Amino acid sequence: MATIKDVARKAKVSISTVSHVVNHTKNVSPDTAQRVEQAIKELNYKTNIFAKNLKSQKTRQIGVIVLDMCGMFFPYVIKEICRIANKSGYAVNLMDSSGSIKVERQAMSALVESCVDGIILSSVIQESQKEAYAAELLEQLSMGPKAIPLVTMERDFSAFGIDSICTDTYAGGASAMEHLVAQGCRYIAHISAPQFEAGRYQAYRDGLKKYRLPYHPVYVEEGDFTHESGYSCMKRLLEKQIPIDSVFVANDQMAVGVLRAIHEAGIRIPDEMKVIGFDNIFICDNIEPSLSSVNMDKTLLGQKSISLLLDRIQHGPASVPYKEVLENTLVVRRSTDRNAELRTGW
Repeated sequence: MATIKDVARKAKVSISTVSHVVNHTKNVSPDTAQRVEQAIKELNYKTNIFAKNLKSQKTRQIGVIVLDMCGMFFPYVIKEICRIANKSGYAVNLMDSSGSIKVERQAMSALVESCVDGIILSSVIQESQKEAYAAELLEQLSMGPKAIPLVTMERDFSAFGIDSICTDTYAGGASAMEHLVAQGCRYIAHISAPQFEAGRYQAYRDGLKKYRLPYHPVYVEEGDFTHESGYSCMKRLLEKQIPIDSVFVANDQMAVGVLRAIHEAGIRIPDEMKVIGFDNIFICDNIEPSLSSVNMDKTLLGQKSISLLLDRIQHGPASVPYKEVLENTLVVRRSTDRNAELRTGW
């Protein structure tokens, strides 16, 4: 099914121009209007009649886009978003981008065309493309009969005009590196987030530099946040037959795969190799050995994101985009310190 973006591309105009032609909200030159109408006809574009007649009314629907709803991180975030949204009388339309920017864009288009009252987005866009993407999002969100507020979570888009609830992955990564070095580690490998996500990967690089340890690309493998990728990345590191005394893993789900690969290799944890993860999911306390991890407050991330979005829905945008950075804490367990307190948290 053709979207408004397809029409804009074919008519060689902006999305907002197509919207003005469709909704008769602004005068457009006859030549431009004719090109838009011709593109609509050729593409068999169907406008959303409900959205056209909606004006400023509310749908009581909120859209949420995450990169992996089946992973071990986002369910906690989503549950809190749904709890608060439902309590406030809103239904949640949940969409999974599967880590694909193409799918993410399709999800955004679908939610905008459904005329939801607001959207929460955890984007997978590359850091270098954030500014252009933010401009694209803001235009898309303003093209219909009402402006749709957007809150991004985890990553900071506030400099580009979008409210953001951020997680400081750099600070968390720095604390993980500091802990490994304090434990005597000198040959630290890193299994990174997709596309070498700036925070954790940069903290790894800077940590090596701070403690005068050399950086070698051979010590880095790029994962995709799944336990399967953690396992395969660790297998590749071991096959290189380089000295490794520790691994900083970009999330706990990959760290589970890392632990399995190390166990299969007959390497003792933490005596011969230490492992630290990121996110502090419930499984960290309930595997052997228990997994050291950087704690990200997942429930708080969901609560802050939905609360901010509801405020924007009810009171409109602020003059300056809101930004809040959530703190994180290091939780030391027995995958890096044999003498760490044994916890039993679920």
